[in-house]
Amino acid sequence: MKAVILAAGAGERLAPITQTLPKALLPIGSESILSRQIRQLAEHGVQDVYIVIGYEGGAIREYLAASAQPCNVYLIENPSYKTTSTAYSTLLAEAHVSGEAFYLLDGDVVADGLVFEKLAVLTGNALLYQEKSISSPEEMKVAEDGGVVFLSKTIEDERALGEFAGIARISAEASSAFFTALNKIAQDFYYEVAFNEIASEFPFALETLTEGSWIEIDFVTDYLQAVRMFTEQRDAATPAISEQVLLCPGPVMVSKKVKSALLHADIGHRETEFIEILTRCRAKLNQAYGVTGKDYTNVIITGSGTSANEALLSSYGPGKKLLILSNGEFGNRLIDLARCHELDVNGINFGWANKIDLSKVEELVATGLYDALMVVHHETSCGMLNPINELGALLKKYNVDFLVDAVSSIGAEALSVEEANITFCTASANKAIASLPGLAFVCGKKTAFQALKEQKARTRYLDLYKHYEYEALTFQTPNTPAVSLFYALEVALDELLQDTVAARKEQYSYLAGLVRERLKKLGMQFVIEESDMSCVLTTVYYPQGIDVEAFHDWVKQNNYVIYRGKGPFLGKAFQIANIGHVREEHVLSFLDMMERGFQMTETTASVTH
Repeated sequence: MKAVILAAGAGERLAPITQTLPKALLPIGSESILSRQIRQLAEHGVQDVYIVIGYEGGAIREYLAASAQPCNVYLIENPSYKTTSTAYSTLLAEAHVSGEAFYLLDGDVVADGLVFEKLAVLTGNALLYQEKSISSPEEMKVAEDGGVVFLSKTIEDERALGEFAGIARISAEASSAFFTALNKIAQDFYYEVAFNEIASEFPFALETLTEGSWIEIDFVTDYLQAVRMFTEQRDAATPAISEQVLLCPGPVMVSKKVKSALLHADIGHRETEFIEILTRCRAKLNQAYGVTGKDYTNVIITGSGTSANEALLSSYGPGKKLLILSNGEFGNRLIDLARCHELDVNGINFGWANKIDLSKVEELVATGLYDALMVVHHETSCGMLNPINELGALLKKYNVDFLVDAVSSIGAEALSVEEANITFCTASANKAIASLPGLAFVCGKKTAFQALKEQKARTRYLDLYKHYEYEALTFQTPNTPAVSLFYALEVALDELLQDTVAARKEQYSYLAGLVRERLKKLGMQFVIEESDMSCVLTTVYYPQGIDVEAFHDWVKQNNYVIYRGKGPFLGKAFQIANIGHVREEHVLSFLDMMERGFQMTETTASVTH
């Protein structure tokens, strides 16, 4: 098998690091991008690799000559690299591979071994791509028209299946036709145009790649992301810098990789580099929200989870009749936000820690008086998980919009905005997504976002349509964003999607089980039924006779942070969260320390070790 690697470009957008070094020689750990590609190809059956060089071609020659290669490597010079594009560079390999099957790789793609394993078993024409519901203008997108594959950077998100990964297999049967098509197109076109020319006669199979298995390096930010993805190991335990163990429902402990993401290249938020980060984060957020189709999108707001809720209510709410359900502090906050903006709202309070009465809700919704209902998915003031899917089905029956605050459930609980028929859903970065505080999100139906254009928003900074207009339509933010937090968010989303939400939920459920079993053995009482609890938070009454303040002082002295009960549970209950990068050893150590702390009485203000 043969392969062609395109490495002629100057990599101007990676300046200054490519001023004297070609992009293909940028190091990824102990290897360069190029040597990594050659090794991976050789490991998967490639005997001959043809590399098209141009910018700093001499450096590539010297680099390859300095060490033995795992297969035959041949260099092809493109002396016109400054004025030609990838189509011309590919054409220069015609004499070496035309009429034969070969792999074609962009020289700036870094991928893991599984990508090359997938490539090695392919037959016929094939393109590797990643499914995406949100793409940036820079990405080479893939679509199908009448069953025929089509590639272009200008394909709209609604039509695009995802992003081409810059890795393809061209069959022996199609090879000559491919080079014939390259000969016909202009020198400054992309080689993907030739794929389009032959796709109807020589169809391409599409092979999907998983999130985090590859990256194309166009900007310094991409390069730093590649180094993080393929060289840094995720920490098995909370890094030493985190002296306190946070067993509270937010802020949460984050991984070492998330923290290290703050050490990044400075970029302007109106530049292409930020457009790429913003778009990637939005695409990955859609996955976290359970989006599989084209009907939903999202926006990212610099602010806390409350900013997302206020943006939603103040932008969507005017002129609407709202029904807001509450069974705790955060449901009450939603009602307060609606009243702050003088919205037409009916707040139904079922009482702290009480279940939502679905029959009562249906009775209200069936009147036809309400345009929308809003509820908190995970009411963290008591740890109750509210019945989102049941409410979604009920509201669909009566054609009522569904607004959900999922600030502390996204990333931990099973929630799909599609399956629950949610119109808009809010969340934030520093809960179960396990990133740093300061970013919030609103995911919603595209039609619902578009309908906001006719609404008169009550705020400027939190004008939800303005955020949609900028982020989804022009790939920008309306105001200066917290750029560094986007770097951290992308790493956190990569970790979440690599783990999968289902696996995170399983792990959180296991940790919660450790907490609850120990508490039951101590004869302690939960505030709500165990079957109603989320997988990340346990609210439990204090044992009788302890000094509450002395107990919390004891906990803090031992470098743990837990939260006191709120509202009617203040002084009566406390909360133990197992969210974020909390490990089993943290939970077990805390439970042992907690038992010692319970030795305190009202007359004993401290406990000895």
